[in-house]
Amino acid sequence: MPDTKKQKKRKALKMKRKVFRSSDPMLSVFMWGVHHSVSQLTHTTVPPLLLDSDFKAYSKVSIENSNFNSDNMIGKFKFKEYCPLVFRNLRERFAVKEEIFNQALSANEPYHEERGENQKERSSKFFFSKDNRFVVKLFHTEEVELMLSKLSEYYTYVVEKDGQTLLPQYLAMYKITVSGVEYHMIVMKNIFSTALKIHKKYDLKGSTVDREASDKEKSGPNPTFKDMDFIKDEMKIRVGEEKKTEILSMLESDVKFLATLKIMDYSLLLGVHNVARGLEENSGDEEQSSSDDLLETEEIKAEDIGPEYEEEEEEASIHTCLTEESVLDKEAYFYGLIDVLTKYNATKRAAHTAKTMKHGAGAEISTVRPDQYAKRFIEFMTASFT
Repeated sequence: MPDTKKQKKRKALKMKRKVFRSSDPMLSVFMWGVHHSVSQLTHTTVPPLLLDSDFKAYSKVSIENSNFNSDNMIGKFKFKEYCPLVFRNLRERFAVKEEIFNQALSANEPYHEERGENQKERSSKFFFSKDNRFVVKLFHTEEVELMLSKLSEYYTYVVEKDGQTLLPQYLAMYKITVSGVEYHMIVMKNIFSTALKIHKKYDLKGSTVDREASDKEKSGPNPTFKDMDFIKDEMKIRVGEEKKTEILSMLESDVKFLATLKIMDYSLLLGVHNVARGLEENSGDEEQSSSDDLLETEEIKAEDIGPEYEEEEEEASIHTCLTEESVLDKEAYFYGLIDVLTKYNATKRAAHTAKTMKHGAGAEISTVRPDQYAKRFIEFMTASFT
């Protein structure tokens, strides 16, 4: 006789909420990895002092044939976090709360500043969190090695300065392997984390040789201008003597530190917001705050980055200042050092020789010894302030 017992039908479990969504598998894994890492660290006791071993430590997760969130993520990937306790400590020193860091980078897909149609041909090696607080940079193996070799010195310097530095604020470093391709990523605070529109950007090295934006660069949607453009624009950072002294003091200390590490080829990234222009652009929106109000108190809405995020006011940033009171055409400035992972090695020495032969010994080429680079950089920046 046929078996008349009723067999229970088993339903496959489905996630109630789809998370870590991205059309790019690499970004889905990145979002998952950040959430996983921060969650794991919440159960780890922070030691009172970091050990040498903490600067060599890493955590690694390998997932194979996982059905978790299969609608959005591939079933095989690797996620590696470098020096978890060191970067957690740095986040604390840079006043970045773990829950904010987690929500900003895992609740919503990071975006390209310039979106490319083909994800395999990325138009930019930078991604930004949706709330614009953080920058994620894809970088090379050589930069990873340099970062790890100098991380202890960088950490010690940040501690000595109590976080009051214009160096990049490094918050985490990861390696992701997707479909056999490795991606190295570092997360930093975004210098331009502001509700104000940046009307003009400059990348300043203190060099004038080959330091002018090309016509192609200028025609882009959000061009970055260079030293010669800054000079031709007769641009000045008009913050008054007290603020000038404060900023230059930080810069002098920072570049002196970089010179001891044999680092050169860095830049000051400067963003300029024109207050009058900003008010004119926003004049049609009655609810839009003034540029002055936005600069003093900027708020991020909870729905922008996730349901668990709580609104809070930003503290005054050392990367931001207004023109002095006497200036009529007011501007807001956003600034910080970038690209500090280039060492003066044999390749740079060869480039220095070649450029010197081409332009002459007295030319202000960008490729010079770290001590020369620092001296010229500070001289240029000093002349840029009023």
